[in-house]
Amino acid sequence: MENFDPKQYKILCVDDEANILSSMRRMLSLEGYQVSIAQSGAEALQTLSSSSFDVLISDMRMPQMDGAELLSLARKKYPLTIRILLTGAADVNSAISAVNEGEIFRFMTKPWNDAELLNVIQVAALQGKLERDKEVKLRASYVSTLKTFSGLMALRRPDLLTHSRRVAQLSRRVARGLGCTEPQAQEIYIAGLLHDLGKIGLSDRILSTKFIELPLGDAKIYRKHGEMGQSSLKILPELEEVGRIVRSHHEYFDGSGYPDKLMGDSISQGARILAVVEAFEELVAGEYSKTPHTPKEALKIIVSNRGKLFCPQVCDVFVPQMASLINEVVWLS
Repeated sequence: MENFDPKQYKILCVDDEANILSSMRRMLSLEGYQVSIAQSGAEALQTLSSSSFDVLISDMRMPQMDGAELLSLARKKYPLTIRILLTGAADVNSAISAVNEGEIFRFMTKPWNDAELLNVIQVAALQGKLERDKEVKLRASYVSTLKTFSGLMALRRPDLLTHSRRVAQLSRRVARGLGCTEPQAQEIYIAGLLHDLGKIGLSDRILSTKFIELPLGDAKIYRKHGEMGQSSLKILPELEEVGRIVRSHHEYFDGSGYPDKLMGDSISQGARILAVVEAFEELVAGEYSKTPHTPKEALKIIVSNRGKLFCPQVCDVFVPQMASLINEVVWLS
């Protein structure tokens, strides 16, 4: 810790008592930390949304939102911010429960010992740096893997990647329209980008033939591409949910899809989104007919299968979005 430089770290202190906040800010500022304060949980969350912090220190007893609830919310939204809870002697049992349930780094009783609190904050700041460095490395590995898979698709057949990018972009729009969080929307985007990854293992004959023209034996092999894609993605634990979406992107709402004959809400939301977007893209590409459908015709087919092949909620978001993009008016009935 000899090279530890407090000036590199940002601390957010939260307490509903102004004199305690003033004391903490003075102590930490004298050490060199960059210090911000908030007098409520709501104000703290607002501050966290506009700037990143290395350490979050919160009092336990506050009106409206107590410290345990604040740190629990912060863990979900800002997991790389290390969390410390301050509590009175009477609330120690609650603090211990909050530490165990909310993955809080440490709790300390009030009044605190300055030297002890500064030591805990220093250790917390260093712990956060280690976790961020680890996250950077994992992210680099993750991005590298995605680029590798995309490159393999482009090498196998360039139009696979072009199609997948369109599916990914439209699926993310739908996810956002359905109220998904940004991480969920991004996960669905990645699933859209990689949904046809399993096709790189199919023969040239199958890849160059429309689905409706495939012989029964080839059609059975084709229907395994979702499972093959999921198997390829198992090399990274971070892609586990993406793999499940890839496996199920041809499942239909009425249970007539493949490979597992899933039905309704047993199909993941990401897979239900991809099913609609993929169907639209393939209708326009002419995979299911001798000639391609116009976008307007494709949307009418999607609407006619609302609640049958396709999730109603997904259709109700996708169809207006797509109609707006292609400047067509589609009447839902």
